[in-house]
Amino acid sequence: MKRLAFFSAALLIACVLPLSGEISGTFRGVIVHAPKGEATQGWIYVAGRNGNLRRAEISHAHVLYASSVPVRLRAKDPEQSLKEGSEVRVTASQDGDGEWRASQVEILKVQSERHPKRPRVRPAAEQRPSGLNSTFLP
Repeated sequence: MKRLAFFSAALLIACVLPLSGEISGTFRGVIVHAPKGEATQGWIYVAGRNGNLRRAEISHAHVLYASSVPVRLRAKDPEQSLKEGSEVRVTASQDGDGEWRASQVEILKVQSERHPKRPRVRPAAEQRPSGLNSTFLP
C-alpha cells in the first residue's frame, strides 16, 4: 500500500511540474558585457565559473548587497553597482521561452573603480630609434 501511495505521489508530481512552466534556480557569476546586438536595458549577462553565460531580466528584481561587501564600497542605490566585473548571485525563474526573470540579485563583490595598471610595452624593433638595435657596445 505504501508503494502505491509513493508511486502515485511521484506520478502526480511528475505530471504537474511540467505544467507549471517555470523552473526556479540560483546561479552565481561575474557580470560581463552584453554580446553585440543583445538587449542591455533591464538585463544583465552573468558568466559562471563553468563558462555558462546566462542572461537575466532584472527590471522587477530586488537588488541588495551581501554582508561581505564593505559599506564604503556600496552605492546608495545597489542597482548602480551592477556593472561589468561585479560578482553576483541571481535568484530567478525560467519562463516558458527559457528566459531567466530575476526576483533577487545579490551583489557579492563590487567592481572597483580603479583600473589595473597596464603592463609597459616595449616598442617594436622597427620603431626603435637608430643605434639601439646594435648588439655590440663600444
